[in-house]
Amino acid sequence: MSEVSFTVGGAFVGVDLEFIEGPLTITLDVDRGMIAGIEKGFKGLDLRGYVASPPLANMHVHLLDYAISEEGWDLDIDSVVGEPYGLKYVLLEKLGNEVIKLALSRVLSHIKALGIGLLVEFRELGIRGLSIDVKADLNHYILGMPSSHKLSINEVTKILRLSNGIAISSPNYFSYEDLKMIYSLARQSRSYVFVHIAETRDARAEGDFEKVLKAGKPTAIVHGVWLSRDDLELLKHYDIPLILCLRSNRWFLSGYPRVKDIYVLGITVGLGTDNAGWIKPDLWRDGEELLLSLRAQGVNDALWVMKALTTNASRILGIDYYLGEGVKADIMFLRRDVLNIDVVKNKHLSFIKRGGSEAVGGILISGRPSLCRWDVEALCNSVRNVISRR
Repeated sequence: MSEVSFTVGGAFVGVDLEFIEGPLTITLDVDRGMIAGIEKGFKGLDLRGYVASPPLANMHVHLLDYAISEEGWDLDIDSVVGEPYGLKYVLLEKLGNEVIKLALSRVLSHIKALGIGLLVEFRELGIRGLSIDVKADLNHYILGMPSSHKLSINEVTKILRLSNGIAISSPNYFSYEDLKMIYSLARQSRSYVFVHIAETRDARAEGDFEKVLKAGKPTAIVHGVWLSRDDLELLKHYDIPLILCLRSNRWFLSGYPRVKDIYVLGITVGLGTDNAGWIKPDLWRDGEELLLSLRAQGVNDALWVMKALTTNASRILGIDYYLGEGVKADIMFLRRDVLNIDVVKNKHLSFIKRGGSEAVGGILISGRPSLCRWDVEALCNSVRNVISRR
């Protein structure tokens, strides 16, 4: 086993993000891309100027529309992103694959610099969209969106073969039989199904929530802006996670979800930035937005918000996305001086309010360098040297 050890000034450990003060040594099993050990004390490379945490998890994003950024910015939501006749779909259909690929490369580079280590992307353009391949050194879950509202088993089967699952823009676009087919094929291939629900008042009035539940149980629903308290209780009953895209909802004037009810009911929540063409994919901003919204309603729970930013991805996707021994080494390094974490008593609050791209010193994904800045470059070089000797 090839190991590399380094010492940080502290770390957020486990699914519950317990903050352990440093000096704290983390040992990587480079061969397996795992965390071999976490223990108090000093060993290996000196990274005590940083705290370690899981990277951010952006649980809902559309990336292709980065190629048409800010087009139709003054239009209503349906005119811009409504499927299939919204401006976004009209313009994307006209773009060549190389133009879209360049935009993808650029936005993924920006996303990585923001400290995001996991993405769940809704990928437009059907099979064509899935053929546009850009490597990002991230945990990139791509969910294919069908190219037509008249589904065929062949297209759904191929989407599932080429991606991590199916993205449903709205269940109102599909027949009950087609939704059942999607669920059935996704179960057979052990794939994810994410669904936009109640993003607009009209979508909710048309019964999108009832329709999707009648057809089956999705992996997660996205938005939930117009879900009532009763709807949210049903969501909790069925144990379906909810992905909130708060800044997107504000920009598109679609409304605002009942975040206090969501919190009180204990619904598993993830956060997403939604359309990269109109919303900067900076998940730190969404975390602070959620924190402030809850605070305005009498709820102060920074740990709950930090879980929504990071480790709730474990529960939603059925993976291990946290720092722990024997877990895949997905690690973000944050500058202690930028977080001012030595002064702030509530470490989770420091993470949310003072985190940002300026604090991110580096990211490891499966123990491999993904982003390397400042002192973290020495760790990246050590890992690269071990890999090169194998």
